Amino acid sequence: MIPYTNPLGYKQLRTWQQANEILELTEDFIKTLPVKEPSRSHMDRSARSTVRNIEEGFRRTTTQEYVNFLGFSAGSNEELLNDFQHCLDKRQGDRLMGEQGVKWCRGESTMLHRQILSLEQKMVKEKTLSRDDMARLALKNEAEHHQKANKWLAEMTEKLREKDENN
Repeated sequence: MIPYTNPLGYKQLRTWQQANEILELTEDFIKTLPVKEPSRSHMDRSARSTVRNIEEGFRRTTTQEYVNFLGFSAGSNEELLNDFQHCLDKRQGDRLMGEQGVKWCRGESTMLHRQILSLEQKMVKEKTLSRDDMARLALKNEAEHHQKANKWLAEMTEKLREKDENN
């Protein structure tokens, strides 16, 4: 069970605070979209889901359940990010608010990812993670490591290519 002394402790989490800021921005942004734009209701639901899943997960009885709800929140945030990007691509809605939405959703994604990783590491240290989940976590970490390594290699290859072209 997740020990806490303040039942509204999630309000102290930056992920929850920013999710609420994103919700407010989203509510203002969708007012600038065409009335019949389907993204309006979807964006509202995604923004609300991001906030509500952080709240609900915080009150769950195990760390694993909390991590699961943070994952739901991250998924809703990703949908919202893509909706903001879609509106920008279609030149719909207030451009500055749309760009702010993309920026904030990316930040929220990063924070949620870090919060999930931190809780997963906590479960590893406490030995409360199942063997299957430990194996999944190891595979996920290995895949992320390979992804970072491949990105670095691509950047280095590009820099060398540019250097050769300049010489």
